[in-house]
Amino acid sequence: MDNTKLFRLMGTISRQATTDINQKVAQYGLDNNLFLYLMRIVENEGISQVDLVNTVRVDKTTLSRALKKLETNGFIRKVTNPVNRKFNQLYPTDKAKNTYRTLYSLEKKYISKALVNLSTDEKTTLIALLTKIDSAL
Repeated sequence: MDNTKLFRLMGTISRQATTDINQKVAQYGLDNNLFLYLMRIVENEGISQVDLVNTVRVDKTTLSRALKKLETNGFIRKVTNPVNRKFNQLYPTDKAKNTYRTLYSLEKKYISKALVNLSTDEKTTLIALLTKIDSAL
């Protein structure tokens, strides 16, 4: 397998997973990857927008639009950082925390289905290889 084919396969898997999850969470108003941002905010209460950009690796404009939707729909609240007023910290609302439970369950089921044919050793090797690729980017 050449490098291009390998990298395209990784992209295909990622896009398919995102598409599948987006369809499942659309009923909660969290399609277009909003679920991804919401999950990270619930898992990291008080995360700054800058840290969230680095975590999910999207551009600032895309994230700003997504956060506006999450805020408008009552999933998050932005709090100005008391030390540096230029930065907002992001906090989930009760609605977000309750929805998170469902999102987490959907994610776990999807992951189990996707990785069902891999042994523990194969999963360990895969995470090591993907981490190595990630660190090069």
